[in-house]
Amino acid sequence: VINPDSKISQLSLLTPPEKNQILCKWNDNKTNYPRNKSIHQLFEEQVEKSPNATAVIFKDQILTYQELNQKANQLARYLQKLGVKLETFVGLYVESSFEMIIGLLAILKSGGVYVPLDSNYPQERLNFILEDTAISILLTTKFLSNKLPFNNAKIVDLSNHNSFNSFPLHNLNVTVKSYNLAYVIYTSG
Repeated sequence: VINPDSKISQLSLLTPPEKNQILCKWNDNKTNYPRNKSIHQLFEEQVEKSPNATAVIFKDQILTYQELNQKANQLARYLQKLGVKLETFVGLYVESSFEMIIGLLAILKSGGVYVPLDSNYPQERLNFILEDTAISILLTTKFLSNKLPFNNAKIVDLSNHNSFNSFPLHNLNVTVKSYNLAYVIYTSG
């Protein structure tokens, strides 16, 4: 109505305030995360806030924050018993599952360094990563462990919870600083 000679393709569907709200206000999601806390410490804070809330859904199974935290704490203690300490490289060779999330959190909680190994990688690539990182502990499942080359790594079968489910459920007291190594990822490029 203001400019009747305008083409319809040039007309805005939104008023300037609506456009500002959609493009600016709703996308203003900057958050100041604490620089002195690690990933697992932030996760533990979330566990305290909502222990019974759903943390992970996989297929038809659900884990609450508290259940996930407790399982990761037990595995982390087992990893420490096996010798994992600050910045020890720990391989994680599993398919998408609860075990993947539990394993990742446990590695971080124990102070270790997460080294992902994708089951879709070619054998030569897996060999290179295992040799290059000199992984001493490898979290996997019995099914996948048969696909890996032999190396000196201690294999932890995540499908067998009996090896670590007797460890305490409460959080560990590991001094991990924000500058400590958390993961090593090998890219194809």
